[in-house]
Amino acid sequence: MEKVYRTAIIINVRRSAMGEQTTLMNSIALATINAVRAEVAHVSDTGLPLDVFPAKVQEIILDLAAEDNFPLEYTAVAMLSAVSAAIGNTRHIRLKPSWESNPSLYIILVGEPGQGKTPPLDFAYKPIEDHDYAMYIKYKDEMELYNATADKGKTDVGIGKEKPVLIQTILSDSTPESLWRLHNDNQRGVVLLIDEIMGFFHSVCRYNDNPFMSQLLTAYTGKQVKVTRCNNPIPAIIRKPCINVIGTTQTERIYEFFTDENVNSGLIDRFMFVIPKEVRPTLWSITDKEKPVGIVKAPCNIRWNNILTRLIQLECSFREDSKELATIVLDMTYDAKCLFYNWRNKLKEEAFAVSRQGNIEAYRMVRRTAKMEANVGRLALIFQMLRWACGEATDTLVDEKSIRCALRMHAFMEESYTRILDIVDAHSMEPDKKEFLDLLGNSFTTAEAIAAGVEVGMSASGVKKNLPKLIHQKYISKKAHGLYEKVPSCSLQTLSTLGTFLLSEAHVDSESSQSTPNSIVPKCNDNNQQNPTPKI
Repeated sequence: MEKVYRTAIIINVRRSAMGEQTTLMNSIALATINAVRAEVAHVSDTGLPLDVFPAKVQEIILDLAAEDNFPLEYTAVAMLSAVSAAIGNTRHIRLKPSWESNPSLYIILVGEPGQGKTPPLDFAYKPIEDHDYAMYIKYKDEMELYNATADKGKTDVGIGKEKPVLIQTILSDSTPESLWRLHNDNQRGVVLLIDEIMGFFHSVCRYNDNPFMSQLLTAYTGKQVKVTRCNNPIPAIIRKPCINVIGTTQTERIYEFFTDENVNSGLIDRFMFVIPKEVRPTLWSITDKEKPVGIVKAPCNIRWNNILTRLIQLECSFREDSKELATIVLDMTYDAKCLFYNWRNKLKEEAFAVSRQGNIEAYRMVRRTAKMEANVGRLALIFQMLRWACGEATDTLVDEKSIRCALRMHAFMEESYTRILDIVDAHSMEPDKKEFLDLLGNSFTTAEAIAAGVEVGMSASGVKKNLPKLIHQKYISKKAHGLYEKVPSCSLQTLSTLGTFLLSEAHVDSESSQSTPNSIVPKCNDNNQQNPTPKI
């Protein structure tokens, strides 16, 4: 670590000597430092593609890991969620000529108790929380003035001066009705930030006639939501819903979310999950003395606040002739569209091939892929605006680099999803069956199954009766007479990383937002040609 800081001193001295020559050179220098630090911290072991983030954000993530023991995975994803909430309906991305999408994400951070899920979430959302508080103080002052005017008995109260409205973004432990009311007041967008999200979902689903979960499905698509309120005859109509959902839950509780209703409705497939590959102890260490004299940096919270505030300050304008949102829609550059369409088309081809298998596992994989293109597009918009906030890109078009960043980050979160499925599948299996199967290899014979049955107190006849049941339940398959094989858990890793095989050849750096060489990114056919589908 000392070598890392010596390198940092040399680069900082050189940067100071150059002055404010270019932001680009600063980003390159900072990216160099981050790369060395990431190697020392074994970031690659986590699977997190840290280099998809702007250099300034990488530095904050690494500092939080070193100084506050924040798990890298949780911090990175919580930041993306906060960026999405800050952008809201100010910017959308055009995925197809008639399809534009907001940046909202549904995310659950999964981990063991005490693994550090909540602190990164609190840190990432602190600038928005501070903004909400400022809006609250403004609302209180305006209400006092409004009420004071009413107390004076003026007859023109409300004429020419509307009653103040409280604008809030973060909602915690909110009821569904209050969520829609606050979203109606804040058309920019809101975020459901729940520390223990399983408890929230259970409370919402207590009543069978509660439409909240179906409304959440509609809100994800960005379609208009109409909410009838019992105390108001006028329904709340949100023309462009933009709701971020992010929460935490313990590993042993995540199976509660995978109900038949949530699976069959497609709610599960709208969510992305993050769970570290391994549980690591959070060991405190004193870092102040590790930094040689000459390294002067603002605290992490100040640096993050500066970045996110630039996004919070984006104007959410309305059309002059109505109260309709005038959202700015970002198109993709030509090369960005080529990469995105190539990935998407290859994904659909593979999903179609898998669907022809006709089993439950195949159905689960295909259904999951249906929402991937939307989530990747949203992540691309988030990365583009985050890079803009850090001075590394423009805010006018979504470029190829942002698509690459989105694909890699999405693949990382889908890998987490496969581990979540393993946990859910293991919990749904009866303990005696799990113990029985754990004693068997991936391939086994009837004799080996009987021997394993003896160890768990199962008779030979009981084993023979249970083998067909295990086949029906998709835990094992019969390969030949007396020969069986375990059915692997549904793996989306191949499908989720399709198209990203190109990414390993193209280093995602901080130098430029320009396109990479043509040998790496395939070109699309022009729109006026017969076959517009880009080829890989």
